[in-house]
Amino acid sequence: MRSFSRNSLQWVAAAKTFSSVLVAGLIALIVSAYLFHTNALPDHSDLVSALLYYTMAALVLVLLAFLFAARHYQTLSRPLGNLEQITQALPLLSSKKYDEAQQIFQSTSDHTRLREISELLSASKQLSTVLEQLDQNVSQRSKMLHAANEELRGERDFVKNLLDTAQLIIITVDVDFKLTMFNDYGEKITGFSEAEVLGSDVARFFPAGNWTEAQTLFRELSSGNLHIAQQESELIDKHGHIRDISWLHSRIENNVNRAVLMSVGLDMTEKKEAEKRIVWMAEHDPLTDLCNRRKFVEEFEKSLRTALRYNHNNTLLFLDLDQFKDINDTSGHKAGDELLKLVAKTLKQVVRYTDLVARLGGDEFAVLMPETDELGAITLSKKILAELNKIQLEYGTVKHKVTGSIGVVGFPLHDATIHELMGFADLAMYKAKSAGKNTYHVFSADDQTREQLETRVFWKHKIEEALENNHFVLHYQPILNIEHNSIEHYEVLIRMREPGSGEIRMPGKFIEIAEEVGLIQSIDQFVIQQAIRQLSKLHQEGRNVKFAINLSGSMVDAPVLLPFLKRVIKKYEVDPSKLIFEVTETAAVSNLHQAKLMMTAIKALGCQFSLDDFGVGFASFSYMRQLPIDVIKIDGIFIKDLDKNADDQLFVKALIDVAKGLGRKTIAEFVENKDILTLLRQYGVDYAQGYHIGRPQGRILPTTDWKPIAEEARLTIVEERDKGSAS
Repeated sequence: MRSFSRNSLQWVAAAKTFSSVLVAGLIALIVSAYLFHTNALPDHSDLVSALLYYTMAALVLVLLAFLFAARHYQTLSRPLGNLEQITQALPLLSSKKYDEAQQIFQSTSDHTRLREISELLSASKQLSTVLEQLDQNVSQRSKMLHAANEELRGERDFVKNLLDTAQLIIITVDVDFKLTMFNDYGEKITGFSEAEVLGSDVARFFPAGNWTEAQTLFRELSSGNLHIAQQESELIDKHGHIRDISWLHSRIENNVNRAVLMSVGLDMTEKKEAEKRIVWMAEHDPLTDLCNRRKFVEEFEKSLRTALRYNHNNTLLFLDLDQFKDINDTSGHKAGDELLKLVAKTLKQVVRYTDLVARLGGDEFAVLMPETDELGAITLSKKILAELNKIQLEYGTVKHKVTGSIGVVGFPLHDATIHELMGFADLAMYKAKSAGKNTYHVFSADDQTREQLETRVFWKHKIEEALENNHFVLHYQPILNIEHNSIEHYEVLIRMREPGSGEIRMPGKFIEIAEEVGLIQSIDQFVIQQAIRQLSKLHQEGRNVKFAINLSGSMVDAPVLLPFLKRVIKKYEVDPSKLIFEVTETAAVSNLHQAKLMMTAIKALGCQFSLDDFGVGFASFSYMRQLPIDVIKIDGIFIKDLDKNADDQLFVKALIDVAKGLGRKTIAEFVENKDILTLLRQYGVDYAQGYHIGRPQGRILPTTDWKPIAEEARLTIVEERDKGSAS
């Protein structure tokens, strides 16, 4: 039991009770002693007096008790009042009214001296302080938790929005391969909603052919053997459409030590379709949808190798339309394009499904017939010619009849290459044309083409030898700036030097054969590289000249041209604005779309383009507008008799007016006398080229000032025409 303290409530109560009883007893003893001493005690015989006496005594005792009780109450009222205040303040703590409770505790502490009350008051104050501090901590922690929750909610929403807005299919898969997350883009691509797929098997997104691989990858990822895996797969959407998806599967560890698999899918459908389209366009003619020359050569090489390996008999048909140029010239190139489409459609209808039909360029078509002998090739040739005769092309008021000439060659033929075989087919086709057209001719080494074959083989070896041993040389023909009477412009022409005699061979001897045997691009590249190297050297010497370099029709369609040209220009650090590339109108028109693409790409390097032999076709003015050319070179057939022929004068004037209206420069070739030059000057032609200006020679002129060749010397010159690719 706890000991009493002098300032305890028990002590005060006991002390007050003890003192009150003691005082009351003393008073009673004193009164009794007084009465006994004075004999004032009542006579018990007198009942009334006795009762009165004892009644008075009782009243005195009651009065004393009341006085003592009042004194005791007065003594205890203040501590009990303090206790009551404390008990009233404690509920305020539960209501978090700490300031009010503290005020009560403060008022109580000023009027109490009892230990119990002081201890209770102190404990209550401490409780209030602790509860207030605890409440503040809880409040602060709650705010921190709320802020953290808001931050986590924001991060969650950001991640969700990121996953939903990402242009990727994003899914998560549990260990049982069930879908646990599916983003918005996945819904868009697949057509399935999130509610439809969550909890379902992920195998629904993989066709049977791809699921085996995907399942194996998922198991390896789940077991930890792999952390990331890539897969190309198809996906069948809700509407049954097949999409190409590139998947990246990865393993993600979560906070409960259970692996989650996440698969991110990139929709490659449009990209793959675009790639297929690009590949298709690279291998097909955009006008007719037939295979182009590049694809045909690839397939021809495969066919020849197969025929040699398995001793099969295959056949090549080479078709050239008769009078196609007349249709183009009379009705325009749109009519020609329409005819080419009809011919292509006819060829696809009559050949076997195993045969390959290609448009080689212009009005030339080829049919590759595997495992077919000469009789089968003749049968198909007759059928093709018959079907072509049924075509009736009406363009405006003009009706065109369609015929063709076909050259047939069987292979393997000795050790002939594909280029030689195509040359043989070409020879046979011309043989058919010479026989009256609208027929076919089967190539045979024993017929009259034998001499032509030997000529081709001879020149083929000569060209290969010249390329290998650097027997080709460049000559430069000056081009006069008529307005300034100066020469800063040269056309680059190719010659072949005989290694023994030093004799110079003109390009007319070998260019055509080079085109037929597939060596023309090598010649083009030789001329381009040597010309640019020479131009760079001249620029370093301070000579401000331009070179015009011819491109063959084959080079117009060659994918190697642009990267090769970039490489050479960079190597020799030449100013591309000093390079003018010439293509003939025939080469440009034979593949107009490809020519425009090639010209645009090369002009982007800073080079210029010239259209050579211009004016031969009636559709020339249309091509002048369509092609991104800078210079028009008027065909020499309209220039060589310009001083004598009034029709040529009218045509040249009209051509120059149109060219100037379109912002094109003009060059007149075959300028052979001063009278022609005078007329050209009057017409406003920009440049002149011909023997009156200067002959081709192995070096450029020492000065830019031009003086005409003496009349006597010019008359001794035998006219030569330097035409051909890079010539």
